[in-house]
Amino acid sequence: MKKRIFSAVYLMLIFIASLFLVFEKSGVIYPALVSISVYAVIFGVLYLITARWLFSAIVTSTLFIIVKFLNQLKVHYYKEQLFYSDINIMTDTSNMGTLSHYWLAGVALIGLLILLVINGILSWRLVRPAKSFSWRLLGILLGIGGYFGASLAASHYYNEWTETLPKGRGTVTNLVMSAKNSVYQSPQIKGSSDYFLQQAASVTLPNSDITEKPDILLLLQESTVNPNIYKLPEGTELPDLFMFQQDNQLTAHSAMRVQTFGGGTWLSEFAALTGLNSDDFGSQKSGVFYFIVDHLNNSLFKEMKANGYYTVVLTPFNRGAYHSGHAYQMLGVDRIIQPQELGHPGKLQDNLWTISTDDMLKYAKEILAKETDKPVFIFSLTMYEHGPYKESHSDDYGLKGKVKHADSAGEFSHYMEKIVASDKAMRDFVDFMAKRERPLMFLYFGDHQPGISLNQYQSEFVNPAFITQFTLRDNLKSGNSIKTGSLTDITFLGGMLLERANLKVSPFYEANIKMRHLCNGKLDDCEDKRLLESYRHYIYQTLKVADKKID
Repeated sequence: MKKRIFSAVYLMLIFIASLFLVFEKSGVIYPALVSISVYAVIFGVLYLITARWLFSAIVTSTLFIIVKFLNQLKVHYYKEQLFYSDINIMTDTSNMGTLSHYWLAGVALIGLLILLVINGILSWRLVRPAKSFSWRLLGILLGIGGYFGASLAASHYYNEWTETLPKGRGTVTNLVMSAKNSVYQSPQIKGSSDYFLQQAASVTLPNSDITEKPDILLLLQESTVNPNIYKLPEGTELPDLFMFQQDNQLTAHSAMRVQTFGGGTWLSEFAALTGLNSDDFGSQKSGVFYFIVDHLNNSLFKEMKANGYYTVVLTPFNRGAYHSGHAYQMLGVDRIIQPQELGHPGKLQDNLWTISTDDMLKYAKEILAKETDKPVFIFSLTMYEHGPYKESHSDDYGLKGKVKHADSAGEFSHYMEKIVASDKAMRDFVDFMAKRERPLMFLYFGDHQPGISLNQYQSEFVNPAFITQFTLRDNLKSGNSIKTGSLTDITFLGGMLLERANLKVSPFYEANIKMRHLCNGKLDDCEDKRLLESYRHYIYQTLKVADKKID
């Protein structure tokens, strides 16, 4: 008897907890309507099948709790909410090697699935099924009513919901609304292109006397940010890292705005390789490599190929990871190379989580040496700097007891150990470039900040968690000078390379370059919001850069 009472009380608490999620964001009516409707659908289907009202209610409630936990996991790792497109990433079997790297999240998820089973068994045993079939009709009515309720709410309030992005309005509502938007539609920007075109007409792009097209290496540095961005305890001494230095050999350097934190490397790849902001695609942002790349007319690979370049991706990930192989091919790359094809130990399906930056740059040199009949454009990624970062790592910078989160002392020291190791490789490659006879451009940038708990910044910019940096170095004897302001958006990196090398540009990249000039490197941070919206209208509605017809 005591066990039954305990079980009943426990299950009641589960049900009550789920109600907080059902009525999440209850200050606005439609999130509650959507959540109640979804609850009714799941409950109705389960009750129709089992005729057990308690089992149906508790399993539905537990599923709501699990979905909310998945949302919090994404917020923890990526500082973003859960959307329908994330389901594709989580259920894509080719991503298992990537997702398994976040093993603590996997353990937590397994624990929640066990909770679902336990709750299902307890509720199943506690109350017997209804004997009359007429009770099952209630399940049918709830399921049908919930389905139409969710559909009507999603249709009626969809535009209102889009205005709340990127956060949205509650976990279940975000999933339902973004599922409604799972059919591709290019960004629809209101207004006119006229203002941007008027301003762009005042920008004259330079034209240098460069005679030989340079080879180009665009290097994404995993989880790399200048540690000086953090507000560390007074007296903390950091190493002077070459990769962040601003010396006379620099062509361009500045802080850089990115669209992701702590993970989501593909979002930075997308921005650098397309010149487009993933935020423009709303709730489909997380799935740009799944849903968006097929519809784009322009990319940096296509731009380079139009200028006679042989284009290569050198990646430590397998081609299936986060749909990257498909994405690179749709963006027009000539060849995808993994280090294993150049002699690095391991199978092609392996993700090389610990490959050193020195090795990645060594393989880049090999490609540059082999491909000599055409100028070469290489896009490559490092991986050694990737987390997770050990809390148990020695406190090399004396942060314990001086920072808000105790775990961050070890995490920061582990992170620093990684970028210090990579720094020598970066210096060696720059030395190689300086001695090389053929012209070479080397642009390297941090894709996002590391996922550590140091969340206090000394930064002049808003939203400093989404700030990294880029550096452009080269051995060109001539070339267009590149002017940078205090902040450069990641979407402008490709145009910067094209401008420096004096290459032919399409109307899209011409607009991209001119927008960088007009707003001193800023995009979303641009103070002239009218110019920003007019630029977005021009690229999406006039040039139709994201309206490629799919056969």
